[in-house]
Amino acid sequence: MSRGGGGICSLNAAETYRLDSSVVSASGFSQDLKEAPASISVVTKEELQSRPIRDIADAIRDVPGVDVTMTKLGIYTFNIRGYASTYVLVLIDGKRTNTVRGFQSNGFGEADNAYLPPISMIERIEVIKGPASTLYGGDAVGGVINIITKKNPSQFTGSISLETQAQQHYNRYGHMRGASGYMAFPLTKDLSLSLRGSLKNREKTELKWPTLTNPSNPNSIYASHSPGAFNIGNIGGRLNWGLDSQNNIYLDAEHYTQKTDTNNTSGALVSSHKKFYRNGIVLNHDGSYGFGTTNTYLQANLTKEKGSSSKNYRTNVTTQGARVESQVYVAESKAVIPFELPSFGSTTLSMGVQYLYENFKTFADNAGVLKGKNQDQNTILPYMEAEYFITDNLILTGGLRYTQSNLFSGEYIPRGYLVYNITDWVTLKAGIAKGYKTPEAKHLSNSEFSAGAYGNPNLKPESSLNYEIGMIFDIFNYGNANITAFQTNFKDELSSDTYADGATLPNGIVCSNNGIDCSYRINRGKNQVRGLEVGLNSATYRGFSTTANYTYTMKKYQDGVKNALGGERVENIPKHIAMLKLNYKQGRFGSFLKTTARLDAIAISKGGGRRAIPGMDKYKDFWVVDLGMSYKMTKNSSISVVVNNLLDKNFFLPYEYKSGRNGIAYANSYQDYTERRNFWINYKMDF
Repeated sequence: MSRGGGGICSLNAAETYRLDSSVVSASGFSQDLKEAPASISVVTKEELQSRPIRDIADAIRDVPGVDVTMTKLGIYTFNIRGYASTYVLVLIDGKRTNTVRGFQSNGFGEADNAYLPPISMIERIEVIKGPASTLYGGDAVGGVINIITKKNPSQFTGSISLETQAQQHYNRYGHMRGASGYMAFPLTKDLSLSLRGSLKNREKTELKWPTLTNPSNPNSIYASHSPGAFNIGNIGGRLNWGLDSQNNIYLDAEHYTQKTDTNNTSGALVSSHKKFYRNGIVLNHDGSYGFGTTNTYLQANLTKEKGSSSKNYRTNVTTQGARVESQVYVAESKAVIPFELPSFGSTTLSMGVQYLYENFKTFADNAGVLKGKNQDQNTILPYMEAEYFITDNLILTGGLRYTQSNLFSGEYIPRGYLVYNITDWVTLKAGIAKGYKTPEAKHLSNSEFSAGAYGNPNLKPESSLNYEIGMIFDIFNYGNANITAFQTNFKDELSSDTYADGATLPNGIVCSNNGIDCSYRINRGKNQVRGLEVGLNSATYRGFSTTANYTYTMKKYQDGVKNALGGERVENIPKHIAMLKLNYKQGRFGSFLKTTARLDAIAISKGGGRRAIPGMDKYKDFWVVDLGMSYKMTKNSSISVVVNNLLDKNFFLPYEYKSGRNGIAYANSYQDYTERRNFWINYKMDF
């Protein structure tokens, strides 16, 4: 049923127009992007290799509907259609990488975004925007990112990459360096092995407020939540065995290490040092038989935080961090069965069952009744989805998942989707889907689960109803365009209320946290997101092509909930995001010039608790220009150079205001601490 469409175009003057369009994430099997029952974007390997990529958010920053900002860890985070990365399931070859939900707290959850394979082994990244809970479960309530890696080849192949990111203003922003490698080779006719590894480190920023508000507390001079240093490393391998033409097995194992630092966290004069260690293993079987295909796998992700510490410069006390352990075990089996309906079209049926075990354990001295206790959840999730090809031009998809855990009663999660090829060059897509996500186990305890953070046994699962309608246009030999409108009605979104040190929480416990605020988990009622995504990719003419996209997002509180300013708009989400990119490729040389804008976002204190910044209602509008060039020096070697922030705009602009806590306080006038002009240089050799 594949007819081509969607994706990134490639057209020379005498070529026929063609789109790179095969995806697997929307339905669990390979199909044309234009016919996939989801709003899905693809980031190609060529795009990934042309610019600096430090983490998952960096890799998808040019996708319509995605908003990317820097965190206090020096790692980027993202939201998709107004919902944070914690609502998005990240997969590598269809296998989850997320830790136990809630494993990391106090803004350290973005550390998960750093778990990325070496760029040289990534074939493409598929991004589903909007809920995919029917196929992928509750963690996919906001979308799915599926990182597709290269398959083990029949002959030796490999790649080595060396990179550096040098700051022009090195006295303020930290340099970054990295190296990665990938190789794959056959051991026998049916047995092959691939090995991979990467290292990356970044120095901390030295952004400082104009005055030192308290000379006895030297950390107070650092800009609150400005990025600290990080070191990330991973090593892994995959042993692949093709038993015969119908059966293939692989065993994949990987080890990650990550060390991150923060400056002046929460404006509370606290610096933190975190160390994470992760081991993952997957045993996978793929079958291809007369009736269809099957996939069965067992997966274990074991993550530890140990050797962490934090220092409170207000009390001059250094606290050793908790030893925390996370375990995720997954077992899943799925079958994809196509069959014909005589005179009534054809159907592809996908059905399967998933078992998920999540365990969280902490050993902190101040972790209340959670100390040394397992917080676990067992979930079983059978599902079924049918994609009905009514005619060559009309496809109807319906799916249903049932989720049942030991902590909550069962819930049905349905979805429906329609794809109609109006003409050969116009396709209509429309869908409705439910999203559903249960709270983290540790958040259901009526106690302190992390320093100053308290659970709530009355929390409810989050749920949403999501609508989208869009059109894809293949503009003859000139390019392609797409437009999608979406709406999400969200209920019982999980959040936190903040209470001052010494105040009594709703559970009757008095906050005692060395002068720092405490947080209490709550359901914040309803909110609604409405938005529009527009994308355009031109064909190539004499080496030139263009890519452009625009996203409008309006997220509002409902049920009388107000933002920090007393209005309805949700904070920290730009109303407008736009990107325009001019590409050039001729022979061995390639280049791009790109500008990105993020406009009209409600400001909020980075200290948490949804506190307003007196006198600063909105962040300043953000726009930046980047210039990139690449040259293929030989058949197997290439060099790439990118000048980030070409115009050297300064996005560190301290705003002074009165604070009851420290007297005079500061906030950054921009939403994050985007670096000034810097130079990324990458050398890559294939063999």
